[in-house]
Amino acid sequence: MSFSETRVLQERWDVDDRLAELDLKRDKLRVVIDVALSERSNATPFHPMNAAGTFAYQHGTWALRNEFVGGDWVEDRVDGVEAIRNDARRVKIAFSNVDVACKVDHIPNPRSKKGPGAERASGSLLFEDLPQYAPRLSDDWQFYYLMVDENGAAELTRPVVNGGNFVAAVERIFIQNGSGGDDLSSLRADDTPASDFDPQVDRKGGQV
Repeated sequence: MSFSETRVLQERWDVDDRLAELDLKRDKLRVVIDVALSERSNATPFHPMNAAGTFAYQHGTWALRNEFVGGDWVEDRVDGVEAIRNDARRVKIAFSNVDVACKVDHIPNPRSKKGPGAERASGSLLFEDLPQYAPRLSDDWQFYYLMVDENGAAELTRPVVNGGNFVAAVERIFIQNGSGGDDLSSLRADDTPASDFDPQVDRKGGQV
């Protein structure tokens, strides 16, 4: 298996050019991020401990579809992975809560394990853990996650999924740093754990 270094896009013009190639707009992605963060904040001490992450995941997925479905983008639920799909660009995108986004030397970790459907979608079976490198995957389909952390940092990333985790990435596109702006030069280095949850869905469509 051959490997390539992770491609990281941070500059606004590089990010916007790449998003245009994927038939995406930064302002729509930021709406999705804002919806997820807003719903996260609705969790109270009386809710279950995983409520914040559950709210963010459910409404982040809804917002992703609400902003993009139409034209070339459609809903996609293959293998129980809740996503959107663009057949013309051969791209799929799903939403994920992560621990820390937009930190160059850290591959985001999902707040809950990803299922075998996500592993198949990423095309990354039998990959050994090399965080800054990824196997040269087929360009037939590209599977990205919009990864959002609890402080609002967000990136659109094509991960390598192994053992339910993101162990490396083919490409990382930084959307925002969590400060409410686009300046990605002052990214925080802390990693404060939180109790989060992305519901996993089995092939029959049931939540597990």
